[in-house]
Amino acid sequence: IRKCLSLLLIKYESSGINAEYGEFLTAFYNLTLSDVPHHTKMSDPVEQPALKTVPTALLRKRRQLNKERVAKAVEKKLLNKKKAGKAKAPFKRAEYFVNENYRSSMNIKRIGRLKHQVVKIPESVNIFFVMRIATVRGPMPQDVRKILQSLRLNELNNAVIVQRSDKMVKNLSMVEPYITWGYPSMRSVHGLVFKYGYGDVKGEKSALSSNLLIENTFSEQGLLCIEDIVKQLFEAGPHFSLITKFMYPFKLTPPKGGFRRVATSFKQNGAWGNRAEKINALVRKML
Repeated sequence: IRKCLSLLLIKYESSGINAEYGEFLTAFYNLTLSDVPHHTKMSDPVEQPALKTVPTALLRKRRQLNKERVAKAVEKKLLNKKKAGKAKAPFKRAEYFVNENYRSSMNIKRIGRLKHQVVKIPESVNIFFVMRIATVRGPMPQDVRKILQSLRLNELNNAVIVQRSDKMVKNLSMVEPYITWGYPSMRSVHGLVFKYGYGDVKGEKSALSSNLLIENTFSEQGLLCIEDIVKQLFEAGPHFSLITKFMYPFKLTPPKGGFRRVATSFKQNGAWGNRAEKINALVRKML
């Protein structure tokens, strides 16, 4: 800037430009000489915070502790597996055997009364709907347990459809305090299959949600859709046993408010026992 001003002043003195312009140039030149510094100072650099460092010895110690912790966890897991394999039978108190003896004796008396009891079933009934509604805390008579296992009623609210026979009526009478049963209608069977129907497809539990699944599974039997399954179950058709083996038990939800007076028979305004055609009202509440 000073060089440019000096050149302008020399040109002014030699050529005689306007006096006011020359005074302005002179004043501005003097101002640059007095007030403007020859160099400007750079701002001080911002100090960066020092990085936290961890001693190498401490890192080595942490690594060693992690290895030991992992080794102990693996060893504990193996030890638990060994203990589980050598688990002893649970200790049973004397009260357990007393209750078992009492329940078995009561069951024998109840079965003895059933020999003289005749259950009248309409001739039009071909199937029964059976549902598990009760369990026992403690011992259960062995014959009752075997019948429930054969019916696949190992859990509460499990239900199955079984074919009518004299042997089945006898078995249901023996396990009546744990189940409720009756004569389902076509509408009830239809709702159960469509909402809670599951089948065993190549070892996997699959919902009966498409006719293609039924056709691929029962093409040799001539069953092409879910309606054919419902018809076979309701009429106890020739492929009834094959379909019941294919299907899982119905896992139902209890009615709103649950079952009332589970320890009392249905004839006495309870829950267990034969409901005959009234089982359809119960099924509608659970669909």
